[in-house]
Amino acid sequence: MSVIPLAGRRELPAEPPTANLQSRAPLRGETPSLLMAAVKGALAQPGHREHSVAGRIVLTPDGQPIRSVLTGRKRNMTGKYASRKAGRGQVFESHNELAFYQECEVDPRVVDYRAQPFRFEFVLDGQLRRYIPDCVRLLDSGRIEVVEVKADSRYLHDVDYSCKLSQAAKICAMIGWTLAFAVGERIHLPRVRRENIKLIQQDRMVLFDERHVYRARAALAERGGEGLFGEIASAIEAPPKGDAILRALMVARLVQIDLEAPLTAHSAVTAYSSLMEGEV
Repeated sequence: MSVIPLAGRRELPAEPPTANLQSRAPLRGETPSLLMAAVKGALAQPGHREHSVAGRIVLTPDGQPIRSVLTGRKRNMTGKYASRKAGRGQVFESHNELAFYQECEVDPRVVDYRAQPFRFEFVLDGQLRRYIPDCVRLLDSGRIEVVEVKADSRYLHDVDYSCKLSQAAKICAMIGWTLAFAVGERIHLPRVRRENIKLIQQDRMVLFDERHVYRARAALAERGGEGLFGEIASAIEAPPKGDAILRALMVARLVQIDLEAPLTAHSAVTAYSSLMEGEV
């Protein structure tokens, strides 16, 4: 939203009339998946044919998980995390995966993400091998990141597992993607940041409309692009509703709330600008 300086002060366009408001903010799932569109686009590039020699990537038709997690063979915590950002439930097989998805939900750099949306197939030592990443996400830089989530780094000491990851990383590099390894300690620490993420994602489904977005942007613009959580939330709606909406706006990638200190009325809030070309 543009801010026009007039005679040393800033004025904003009039607040949107109520008649023009949507009843709710649309979920990502109501439009085609940005992540899967980016994945298919990358695989279709004629300059990336070398990855088909090193191996292949098998996609599901609709971006759903490529395998079921509820097999009865594992005793880990399993379930489905309802994601506003992705517009669908994300299956998880451990507490660490759930925590990582919550982080993806809150992190404004993450545009879209999917649990186990495809698998790699390649030949190692004369045998066909398969690798299914825990999560794949699209960042606002346009980069696709394939993420393996584990409790700790001891898994990397397994030779067979490391070989599979190495081959998958080579295929990713050929396409211009990256393969990352997220361990439990990095996900859960520092504790303050983790507690803030848990708090913010609890309000991910809170409804808001363009009037609330306008008020948040206007309040931030009046303060030079950065304000205090309590001030911005009160400008949106009276508490506690304004607090919940402001937290939901971070999930919607419209604002960024400081996660490094306990979330209070004095926490810093800034407007978030996407790096992706064509995004508002």
